[in-house]
Amino acid sequence: MNRLFYRKLIASSLAMIMFFSLFAGINKAEAETAGLDVNASGAILVDADTGMILYEKNSETALGIASMTKMMTEYLLLEAVKEGKVKWNQEYVVSPELSKMSHDNSLSNVFLRVEAKYKVEDLYAAMAIESANAATIAIAEIVGGSEPKFVEMMNKKAAELGLEKYKFVNSTGLNNRDLLKHFPEVVGDPDEENIMSAKDVAILASRLLQDFPEVLETSSIPGKDFCKGHRR
Repeated sequence: MNRLFYRKLIASSLAMIMFFSLFAGINKAEAETAGLDVNASGAILVDADTGMILYEKNSETALGIASMTKMMTEYLLLEAVKEGKVKWNQEYVVSPELSKMSHDNSLSNVFLRVEAKYKVEDLYAAMAIESANAATIAIAEIVGGSEPKFVEMMNKKAAELGLEKYKFVNSTGLNNRDLLKHFPEVVGDPDEENIMSAKDVAILASRLLQDFPEVLETSSIPGKDFCKGHRR
């Protein structure tokens, strides 16, 4: 996913949050009769305090989720840090393949230099703020040992969280064909992408905020200087 599309996704999410404030004091039936209609294949509107579903449209059908995938990657990283399996100051050495991907201007990225060392906290910020795909893969390798093993962890955690309509094939949310431009092998079929239902996306977002509320501290930052002079 390129940066422009990611920004539009975030803007759309914020618009939904703003729109939700108009319905904060009503119930589901009232929201439906208020004429709320979302121009999307699937949608769900949930009261963050009570969990009440105010509006839903095709909410149980698994659809492509693009960079919303990164919520699961964030969850697994924050969980690993909490459990002491990963340290924020832990360093990661960038491979030539990942560095090349980070310079693909068709994808949302922060440039990573070949053989350079980057701290986990910097890679995390690049992922959370700029939706940097190469940095996300680096995180997957740090937490899972490899992208395929991390994908296994993603699907396992989804089941543990009670999600029902989902399938993860990578850590980023890119279509596998985008990854194949830089890596010879992917999990699943060449044209597969990560899918979830709108209801499961809501559950994942809720659990992420409940279990790791500090995620908002980073995701609310509009821009930040990346280490070694790069921009994220």
